[in-house]
Amino acid sequence: MTALRRAWGMWERFWFSPVPAASLGWMRVTLGLMLCGSWVLLWPELSHLLDIIDLQVLERKHTDWRISYMDYVPPGPMVHVVHGLGLAVLVSFTVGFRARVSNLLALVLLVSFWHRLPWVQNGGDRLLRLWTLYLLTVPSGAAVSVDAWLRQRRGDAPILEVSGFAHRLVQLQLCWVYFLTGYEKLTAGSGWRNGHAIAYSMSEGTFNRAPWVLDPLIQSDVGLAALMGLTWLTLGWELVFPALVAFKPTRTPGLVAGVFLHLGIFLTMSVGMFGPASVWGYQAFLAERWKVRE
Repeated sequence: MTALRRAWGMWERFWFSPVPAASLGWMRVTLGLMLCGSWVLLWPELSHLLDIIDLQVLERKHTDWRISYMDYVPPGPMVHVVHGLGLAVLVSFTVGFRARVSNLLALVLLVSFWHRLPWVQNGGDRLLRLWTLYLLTVPSGAAVSVDAWLRQRRGDAPILEVSGFAHRLVQLQLCWVYFLTGYEKLTAGSGWRNGHAIAYSMSEGTFNRAPWVLDPLIQSDVGLAALMGLTWLTLGWELVFPALVAFKPTRTPGLVAGVFLHLGIFLTMSVGMFGPASVWGYQAFLAERWKVRE
């Protein structure tokens, strides 16, 4: 029984050790800002997207269970009214007003949008949905929120710590995403092993964000050599990311490398929200920096 209790204690500490509420609060704020930005950017194209993605075709191709409030919104001005109400929910989640309810409604919005317009979303949108789901498992409005301000006005004691369950989910998700991505790159084809993958990607016009800068780089021997080195560094970093963040001495350098990697991808290639959504998760590894010093 002693060994069982010790094992249960280790399991409980791994999943539920408390983290500073401020860390969770800022994770909610930054996630909410990304969600609001994505929502606004899609707004001008919304009616067009709903027109070209026919609901009947969608239902035939996606025979698995799906549900979306957007199926019942009539075309025309009502589409924009409903989208505006959705933005109000996301703003409420961002500022932490009725955070638990607005978090749940934000998840409903994201899932409904995905079920109605799956072909206009990518891996970054999938991460945003997962992050919103994970924050729903904890009181994300405990700090840095309107809810916390209202509690203070009532004279209630501030909440300084919350369960680290969501932090742990985010950490494990990122470790799995990076390692699996690196493993698939290593085994699926020769482009990453021979160092040509990044050069191929940058020369493909669909995603190239700045061809006037990248094309001369790709066409030079020095540029190609640099891209080959960057390809192998990227592959190695993805494979060892779980080990890097598992130990404090290598955690910060590993995360900084990830920031520069995703920044470089964002500046050179158009790949949606995957980079910002990935870097958002790095906050889960830095929770101890928010501890109140006595």
